[in-house]
Formats: sequence, C-alpha cells, structure tokens
Amino acid sequence: MISIQTERLTIRQFVESDLDDYYAIVGDPENAKEAGFQYAHHKTDAAYLLRSAIKQGMVFAIVETLTQRVIGSIGLYPRIADNGEREEHAAEIGYVLNRTYWGQGYMTEAAEALIKTVFTHQLVSTIWASFLEDNQRSKRVLEKLGFHYVDQFTHSKHDFYQPGQTEVVYRIDRKG
Repeated sequence: MISIQTERLTIRQFVESDLDDYYAIVGDPENAKEAGFQYAHHKTDAAYLLRSAIKQGMVFAIVETLTQRVIGSIGLYPRIADNGEREEHAAEIGYVLNRTYWGQGYMTEAAEALIKTVFTHQLVSTIWASFLEDNQRSKRVLEKLGFHYVDQFTHSKHDFYQPGQTEVVYRIDRKG
C-alpha cells in the first residue's frame, strides 16, 4: 500500500469516508471539464466512482495535510498499446484537483511525489499522460515534471468521449 508524504500533502489510498470531499471534486462540472470526464450529477454517482477508485489500487487521494481534506485524486492506469494489449512496464497518469486549490502547485507536488515513488520502486519505466488541448494548466504541470510531447489527435465528432476535441499526448521515462 502506497502512502506518500510531501511538504503539504499526503497521497494515500481512498477510503469510503472521503465521499463528501470526493463529491466536491467530481461533482463540479468545471473540475470535470478540465480533467476530461463527465461530472457526477449526484452523490450516488460520486459514491460509485469512489468505490471504483478504491478497487483500482493505484488511484490515490490527494490530502491537504494541514486540513486533512481530500483536495484531489491522482492515479496510474494501465496503458493500452496500439494493438489493444496492455503495454508492459508503462502506465497512464490521470489527475483532478478541486478548483479551489488550482494555481497553488498542489498537483505538481503530488504528481512529482507519485512519479518519484513508482520510478524508484521500478513499478513502471514509462508514464504517459494526455490532456485536452485547451487545458494549459495540465500542460504546465506535465512540462514542470519533465514530460515531453509525443503526439496529438482529434476525437471524432461522433465519439462518446470528448467529441471533436484535440487530445495532446506526453510521456516521461525512468532514467537509468
């Protein structure tokens, strides 16, 4: 079980008692839009998403240590290769932060700590990330962390996920 402490944050597994803070994040349409997902319309939707995050194992609560409030989520997900198979030694990072905390360096701090931990323990050798083209905050976070541009593509106007939107792909590789 991973638990990481930074100067201002604790990164830990989610627990069911995180629901109110989690709903404040995933139930906010602006947070969801920036993270590229559909927001939770009801607390029951958020509870379902939270249970899924708990089962994932590599999805973590970002807790502001001073207040003990969950202010975000960060996780590593299986990377699916072009052939549809799970890519060995690779993962995709995904994150969302309560917009009250945007612009304060929290996501960079959390992601840097998680990446350092998984690379140090050699859990993966490559981490991929993507963001919607107009999400400049996410782009800045990834560039501060050392990710580099790989590609971009535009979703079909008929896609369920982000129809007509351009998604930008970045990656970082473990050194040594």
